[in-house]
Amino acid sequence: MQAYTSKYVFDGTNLHANMAVVTEHNRIKDLIPLSKLEAQVDIINCGAGVITPAFIDLQVNGCGGVLFNQNISLNTLDTIYKTWLNLGVGWFLPTLITCNFKQIIQALEVVKQWFEQYGATKGVIGIHIEGPFISKIKCGIHDVDYIIEPTMPLLEKIVSYGHFFPIKLTIAPEQFTPEQIEYLVANNIILAIGHTNATAEETTAAIKLGAKTATHLFNAMSGLTARNAGAICAILAENVYAGVIADMLHVDKNNIKLINKIKPQKIYLVSDAVTAVASSLTSFDLCGKTIFVQGDKYVDVNNVLAGANLTLNQAVKNCIESCEISISDTLAMVTSIPAQVLGLEHKMGYIKPGYPATLSYLDLTNYNCKTL
Repeated sequence: MQAYTSKYVFDGTNLHANMAVVTEHNRIKDLIPLSKLEAQVDIINCGAGVITPAFIDLQVNGCGGVLFNQNISLNTLDTIYKTWLNLGVGWFLPTLITCNFKQIIQALEVVKQWFEQYGATKGVIGIHIEGPFISKIKCGIHDVDYIIEPTMPLLEKIVSYGHFFPIKLTIAPEQFTPEQIEYLVANNIILAIGHTNATAEETTAAIKLGAKTATHLFNAMSGLTARNAGAICAILAENVYAGVIADMLHVDKNNIKLINKIKPQKIYLVSDAVTAVASSLTSFDLCGKTIFVQGDKYVDVNNVLAGANLTLNQAVKNCIESCEISISDTLAMVTSIPAQVLGLEHKMGYIKPGYPATLSYLDLTNYNCKTL
């Protein structure tokens, strides 16, 4: 047995002081007061920060010099996995943005191969397919030439992989019939509303039919005005989860403050990381476009944001320091809440007996983070 200690322990819901996480055979055995630790337990004192469940990133396109779209392979997944481990992320969804549909099937096959080798024990916990069934008006950096209408044969091909691993699919609901949305939800596809020009009514209808979350709230979706509520208002008004890119560039800090008050326990942080994160690259290719590193952001030649220069520990820092969100609420956004989005809260995102002993340690002075 081993016992991990630090100034605080966050169990997925609450922040505790003077507690230890006891592990045995790569599983969590207990969370107990320091005073009750047995003498024979190997005690590892991590420091004056906080031990948490391993961070979960539901939107990572690439990092460490690789991009899933550019090299759809097990090697790319392994590079992302190893890079993210060093930054406190134990679990993630590799994200494939709009591309040729044959590449989507290739990505599904690669993730299937990963699961055949490792199951859900090594980083990858599914896949996020961001497109191609999105709005051409709100495509952002996505290649408009590959945006297509959803058809049942295409949707059936995606669904056929759903019993192997979780699939999160970003859609523009205005492109779908109610029957198509019902079909995807009935087959356990996690629908995320994003890259959409839908009205509030169209967005609400999709949520009522089972859409569970939203992709990078505020970005690439119809806005909120006095008489046109848009997708943003519908997502804020309904009981639905939403991912946020908290790099202080994609979304203003006041919007993040607002959604934390409107939708507590429904917001989760994503990196939307791309190739250059955690690397020395100054430019890179993203789906045929040259993307430039400009300080803290990545942009194309037209200054359109192209992914984020962000890691989850940096997003945590921004939420705590710039958005004045509590440590507990912020840490839930990278642990328990994303686990709930995937329906995996019974397996990860919490420090509970029987859960995997996949933990992270966050230094609260500089927000450096690592997996334990």
